[in-house]
Amino acid sequence: MHLSICSWIFGDEPIERVLKFIKKSGYDAIELQAAMALTHTDKIKQIVNDLQLKIDGITGDAAWPDETKDLANGKPTNRKIAVEYFKEQIKVCNELGGKYIVICPSAVGKAHLVGKGTEDWDWAIDSVKQLCETATLESVELIIEPVNRYESSILNTAEDAYRFVNELNHPSVKMLVDTYHMNIEEVDMISAIESVSNKLGVFHLSDNNRQGVGFGHIDFEAVISKLKEINYGGPLVLECMAPGANPFAANKESMDDLYLYCEHTVQVLQRMLSN
Repeated sequence: MHLSICSWIFGDEPIERVLKFIKKSGYDAIELQAAMALTHTDKIKQIVNDLQLKIDGITGDAAWPDETKDLANGKPTNRKIAVEYFKEQIKVCNELGGKYIVICPSAVGKAHLVGKGTEDWDWAIDSVKQLCETATLESVELIIEPVNRYESSILNTAEDAYRFVNELNHPSVKMLVDTYHMNIEEVDMISAIESVSNKLGVFHLSDNNRQGVGFGHIDFEAVISKLKEINYGGPLVLECMAPGANPFAANKESMDDLYLYCEHTVQVLQRMLSN
């Protein structure tokens, strides 16, 4: 296991400052925001090369409420555009040396179903299937993320994502779980981790209040112990946020708190991993 962090949580902070801070704080790698990767590819290449900072992968961009970027949209024309947009993200991920892209099959922010019966699920399955060939060609894994019911629809639990990945049944498709979302949705977080261990490619962390590790009540000693037990070898990716309203906007009044969370989390996780 190694320590990584999502870049999107820093909002509009200059990318140079963010990447330098991540390197200085002791993180081994970064999960880069897809929209940033697409618009500043060459600039980011230069910065990470100078810093010798690894890009593990990218956080897929669905940009809700833009319906043309939603893989489970009710309109076929929108889904077609969304698929092509995600193919671009997969390609830029490979160009930057990343090995995975995180995908929420229903856009984050769209917490409602729009179809009848299993239509939303079927639309999502069909869209992600269309990404598999590009993912294989680019040597990029598709990492399916379940998100709590207040932020997304279709996949809310570890079991939902596990079933989705198994239905796709493709070697380029794995999944992640996130302690923040699990704290809301799972009866037993540790059992949920174990139940998906053979499909687990990425692991996201933040405390129950979406702050850094150790700022809430999640038992991270038990979480890390279980990850060691199942021989998880992927990244531990911090995805916390500065305190404030609107869970879909990273920019908050006090971004200084975010930097504190990130520095503290490195120290806590390094200690846990060394035990």
